[in-house]
Amino acid sequence: MPKNEYEDEFKGIKLLQDRSEHIQGTHTEIKNSIDDVKARLLKISQQQMGCDITQTNEYRNIKEQILQETTQKVALREVHIEEIYAEARNKYSQNITLNDILSIEDKKEVNYLINKHIEDFNLKYSLDIWDYAIAGSCGLFASMLDIMCVSAPMSPTTPYTQKVDGIFNQWVQEAFNKFLTPEISKQLSETNKIGSADVSTIKDILNAPDKLIKPTNHRLKALSHDPVLGLFFGVLDMMRGKITIASGGTITSYDTTILPVEGSILDNLSKMLGHLLSDVNAPSAAGNRGMGLPAPFMGLLRMFDNINIGDINIGKTVEYMYVKGYDFRQFVVTSIPVAIMEVLLRVFYIVKQMNVYNVNFQDAFVETVPLNLNPKFRMMLALSYGTFAGVNAGKVYVTKNILNANYAAWMGFAWNTFFALKWALLDRHLKLWGDLEKKQIAEIEDIIVKLDALQSRAEFLNIKTR
Repeated sequence: MPKNEYEDEFKGIKLLQDRSEHIQGTHTEIKNSIDDVKARLLKISQQQMGCDITQTNEYRNIKEQILQETTQKVALREVHIEEIYAEARNKYSQNITLNDILSIEDKKEVNYLINKHIEDFNLKYSLDIWDYAIAGSCGLFASMLDIMCVSAPMSPTTPYTQKVDGIFNQWVQEAFNKFLTPEISKQLSETNKIGSADVSTIKDILNAPDKLIKPTNHRLKALSHDPVLGLFFGVLDMMRGKITIASGGTITSYDTTILPVEGSILDNLSKMLGHLLSDVNAPSAAGNRGMGLPAPFMGLLRMFDNINIGDINIGKTVEYMYVKGYDFRQFVVTSIPVAIMEVLLRVFYIVKQMNVYNVNFQDAFVETVPLNLNPKFRMMLALSYGTFAGVNAGKVYVTKNILNANYAAWMGFAWNTFFALKWALLDRHLKLWGDLEKKQIAEIEDIIVKLDALQSRAEFLNIKTR
């Protein structure tokens, strides 16, 4: 029979259990003997003296004297764990299992603790019918806003001042035209030159394949113009005199004819940020709406031009959307119903936690903070985004226009679904048993503290032999 991984521990526990039972039995015998002697003494004293001897001053003085003489502090000998293991191995030649050290009552208690922990865990992290209803309703409401208030982007050749369709589209257009006017965009562009990171023609790129980039798609393919990734790749390219392109399933940095931009990292970061702002709402040279920055991470999708989903090529479809006007401005438009959905979902979640589970507002609010999301709320987010994305897919199908796709909803759906699946398939089980382990360790540590306190008291209870 193979050796149990915890054989020494099991045998050690068995040894201590046997010792404890022996000590307990001895104490019971001593107590019974003392009680018997005491009863007989009381009986004799009452018969011979006509009173209770324990109530006399003489008895109290003798008792106090004996206690002082027999309660001297003597340090207890510490026993190393290896001594216990060695003694246990000598005493028990057979294998010791959990069944040997756990009684029926112990097993019942263990099962109760595990079941109670699972019940409490499910109460905290599992969704009930109201959670499903809240998540689905918020997703449906957001999708209705998308249908009624979001229109496909206007063509880049549309006059800059032409009013766009869609309520949310108009809000975004008015905001950008107010804060990023053509004059401000031009000034930002002139004062924030980024060198090689802004290359837009193939002739300025060394050893590049034909048709790698062109003026109409360079902001999409060059990661320096990604609203998020650009703050890293853009600064890096500026300092190296290179251009980083996402295409053909790879991300490749190419040498350019442009010299590196001088300055510190902070200086170049400031220039990069200013240049990105200049491109968000800048009109074309012809005075048209033009093509602004791509949506966040849209350039990474462009690299998947070798992957097809049915008849749809991902990379080419992304580029088609961009050159037709689906840029950062449209991303902001599609983000409005998404933002409303997330706010509503958080409000309903907090209210439910406070009223159903008596969670205070602060704790419930913290569970909805992005960096501290309760897995339960993450699942609700995934359901809301899934509902939104599903309805949006129907909108695209009915209109036969991929430009009606809500990029923000689909990005949120992919992000939250990934973490929701990770939680459901892996993290949930790890946390379930991990929390149980932490709880039991905490209880053991508390017992150890109490044992240390008991040891200190026991040092004063050593009976002195004469």
